[in-house]
Amino acid sequence: MQKITEIKEFYTVKRKERVNGEEILVDKKLYRYREVNYVDGWARFGHWLLDYLFRLIFELAIGVVLGVILALTGSLGLLSDPSIDTYNKIFSWLIFQPLYYFLFEYAMQASPAKALLGRIVVDEYGNKPTARQFFIRSISRVVPFEAFSCLSPLGWHDNWSNTFVLRKKDLKELKLLQKINEIDSTSVSLPNEI
Repeated sequence: MQKITEIKEFYTVKRKERVNGEEILVDKKLYRYREVNYVDGWARFGHWLLDYLFRLIFELAIGVVLGVILALTGSLGLLSDPSIDTYNKIFSWLIFQPLYYFLFEYAMQASPAKALLGRIVVDEYGNKPTARQFFIRSISRVVPFEAFSCLSPLGWHDNWSNTFVLRKKDLKELKLLQKINEIDSTSVSLPNEI
């Protein structure tokens, strides 16, 4: 299988050539590597902002469930400890944030914000990344200021997990070009029959 960064794109140019002392235009078939249109910059930062809101809702839902469980077991007094707020912030940052991204991206190949905007997470071949790649991608988000790395073409979590965020329509086009390249590389010219 061909990597999405190594897909060849063929094009034709007209070049002047001298044939028998005359200049004529000749079609030349050339190729270049297809540029991958990563979702980058402010769009990625927008994903992060939307996902931050969705993550708060996710944490609230889990908090309500835990609160009900504590109330039913008579352990609600545990929440009156003044240091609980600090623990909540650390727990949210180190546990809920990676869990949120891992669960959604592994299940849907996109976080809720990416899914809403028609974006998808893929590996270097344009396929669904492995659980290990999603885990690395999710854990790397706890690095301070990691969200600002998305203002470049690839965020730290993309580089460290070897994944990419693409528009779904761009992925379809890349998959089609992969198939075309695969056919071109396997086509064999048959000898002329006598």
